[in-house]
Amino acid sequence: MIKKLTIKEIAELSGVGKSTVSRFFNDGYVSETVREKIEKVILEYNYEPNAFARGIKARNNRFIGVIVPCLDSTITSTILMQLDNRLRILGYIPLIINTNHDICLELANLENLSRLNVEGIVLVATEVRDEHREFVKKSKIPVLFVGQICDETYSIANDEIEAGKIIGNYIGESGHKDILYVGVDEKDILVGAIRKKSVIEELKKYNSRVEVIESDFTIDKTEELVIQYLKNKKPTCIVCATDNMAFGAIKALNSLGIKIPEEISVVGFGGYKVSDLIVPPLTTIKFFNELTGELAANSIVKLIINEKVEKLQSIGFQFLERKSVAKI
Repeated sequence: MIKKLTIKEIAELSGVGKSTVSRFFNDGYVSETVREKIEKVILEYNYEPNAFARGIKARNNRFIGVIVPCLDSTITSTILMQLDNRLRILGYIPLIINTNHDICLELANLENLSRLNVEGIVLVATEVRDEHREFVKKSKIPVLFVGQICDETYSIANDEIEAGKIIGNYIGESGHKDILYVGVDEKDILVGAIRKKSVIEELKKYNSRVEVIESDFTIDKTEELVIQYLKNKKPTCIVCATDNMAFGAIKALNSLGIKIPEEISVVGFGGYKVSDLIVPPLTTIKFFNELTGELAANSIVKLIINEKVEKLQSIGFQFLERKSVAKI
C-alpha cells in the first residue's frame, strides 16, 4: 500500500531539510549521499509523489490559471470551452477556478495562482478594481483580462461602442420614441456603462426618451423589475443589456398578456443559440465568443514565450435582425 508521506515526513526520515527534499522532487541539485537517503525512504515506504504538486511548482510547468466568474453563463462557458481546447492543443494545462461572482475570491485566487507559479493567468473579468491593477503591477507572470479592459496589462474585449450604436440606430430608425433600457451595475464598465451609454447616445439622435432600470443579469430579477415598471408605464421597446435579461423581459410581457412585438418590442445582446428558438425570435447582437476563447489562449501563450501581443484586442459582432422588433 502506498504511504502518503508529506515532504516534512520524508525530510525527517531522511535526516535532511524540507527544502532539500523539494529540490530533489523538482530536479534541483542535491548531493549523491543525500539523494540516496531520500530514495531509500521513498523505496521503503513505497512513496508515490504527487505529479501535479511537483509539476506546478517547477519552472516551465505548462500550467495556466483561468479564473471565471461562473460556469452557468452561456457566454462564459463558450469562451471557456474554446480556451480550454486551444490551450491543450498548444501543450498547456488550464487550471480553471470558478469564483461564483465573488470578487474577493477572485482577488484571492489571483494571489494563489501566482504562488503556485503558473506560467500565466487568464481572468474572465466582470470588473476592474484597484486591487486588480496592483496585482498586475507586481506580478512576475503575464496576466490577460477577458471581457474587461485593464490598462496596466493585456485585454480582450467586445466592441461595445459599435455594437451599442447598431442597436440604438436600429431602434431609432424603427420609429421607437419611448424606450426602457434594462442594464446592470456600472462597476461592470463594458456592459454596465459603455454598452448602455452607446445605445442611449445613439437614440438621442432620434429624440427618443430613454428610462433606465438596473437588474443583475438574471431572468427572474429582470422579469420582476419589468412587471413592476409596466404597472405605471408602457414603452414601445425594451432594450436589455443581455439576451438572458431579454428572456426575463419576454416572460414579464407574456405574463401580462402584452404582445411582442405588436405592443412592445424587445432587443438583447449576446446572440445565444436559444435566442433564435423563442417566439418571436429575438433581435440581438451576437458577439464572437468562440473567437474570444481561441484568441485568449493564443495570446497568453504568446506572452509566456515573449512574443508580441497588442495591449487591447477588440472582438467584433454580428447584428441579428429577427422578429422581436416592430416598425412604428
